[in-house]
Amino acid sequence: MRYTGPFSTLNLMMMPQNENTCIYNDEFVLADNFYSTESPTDLSADSATAPFITSSYPFKIEFTMAMICLNGYIRAQLNLTEYELRRNNILVVQPGDIGQCLEISPDCRVAIIAFSDNKLITEYNPQGAVAIRKYLSATSLLPLTDEETQEILDIYQAIRKKIQQPRFLYKREILTSYLQVLYCIGCQLMSPTSTQETKPQNRKTQIFDHFMQLLKEHYTTQRKIGFYADKLCMTPKYLSQVIHAVSGRHAGDWIRDYVILEAKALLKSRQYTIQQVSDMLNFPNQSFFGTYFKKTVGCSPLTYLNER
Repeated sequence: MRYTGPFSTLNLMMMPQNENTCIYNDEFVLADNFYSTESPTDLSADSATAPFITSSYPFKIEFTMAMICLNGYIRAQLNLTEYELRRNNILVVQPGDIGQCLEISPDCRVAIIAFSDNKLITEYNPQGAVAIRKYLSATSLLPLTDEETQEILDIYQAIRKKIQQPRFLYKREILTSYLQVLYCIGCQLMSPTSTQETKPQNRKTQIFDHFMQLLKEHYTTQRKIGFYADKLCMTPKYLSQVIHAVSGRHAGDWIRDYVILEAKALLKSRQYTIQQVSDMLNFPNQSFFGTYFKKTVGCSPLTYLNER
């Protein structure tokens, strides 16, 4: 039986809600602390938000979310990296990310766009899709200019008004269209500055997408490239070549990073022994797990625990 992780799972409808929260079909949420009130709600003292700030353990997030900061700051840890979200910053959270809110300033103003169905967005342009994946593999924080923030906020407010409009029959169509615009803006903002044209990689991008999907499903039990190659009906060598061509990283690097991230988060929770973590990640024994961990992290699991 596949191990599903010890973290508290956070699904879309578990997000804190207030009078400003706008929900469509339990699959799309807009939320902020300023839109319909004269003064922003102090999220640091808000009873709905408090359980997420005071939680001693991270959440495994099951939906896509973009947090847009307009004032103040939010400190959060995402996949064991700490971020400080300030004015004109967006924090992008992806399904499967391990996140924890550490602190919210009393003057924080934030808008959130979240959705559980990634099919709401269509990736028409393979270069843009790869640009986003490469960017988010390095960092989840996207800095913006005042103009870029305002453009996104204008779209946010347009979506809100349309969802709240009574008897409008085409809300889902409007919603997916606006999300597509936001996605294209994200592709532009996350694309490296370059005047060189790159050739479309439609087939290779599809293989990369399928590989990443399989990896998210099986990384706690399968660490060999051959397993994923078999699932995709190709040789391990060809799969490795495709993954490197699309992402600039080897398939083994992606697999290792997912395994080590989960291992670090399990150890950090201090709910499990090293032996238990080894078992949860399907290592044959604790010694093998320790060697794998030390080769990547540079220290043993015990040293990692003691240093933190």
